[in-house]
Amino acid sequence: MDKLTMAMSLGDPDTPEQKMMAYLVKAESVILRRLDPLDAVGITAVPDKYAMLQCELAARYSFRAGGEGEITHSENGVSRSYESVNDEDLLREIMPYVKVVS
Repeated sequence: MDKLTMAMSLGDPDTPEQKMMAYLVKAESVILRRLDPLDAVGITAVPDKYAMLQCELAARYSFRAGGEGEITHSENGVSRSYESVNDEDLLREIMPYVKVVS
């Protein structure tokens, strides 16, 4: 199953494919920055072991669309609160690459 199909199945069913692709690109950027924060290794693609994490992040972005940055939200008697606005709960799975400085 490709990443778009997986993200679409995990995410908000009302999210258009183009928007989900944008969320996948955003998730890729976040993962790559976490993997190589100093650009020392030069990673340009999400390793396969983090593909599901990329889909989970994209799905989370789709559910939070329109409420970016909110920690809690109440409307018409419905209240929502988000465990982690910065997605740290998912991103802590990533082990950054390092490079020995000579």
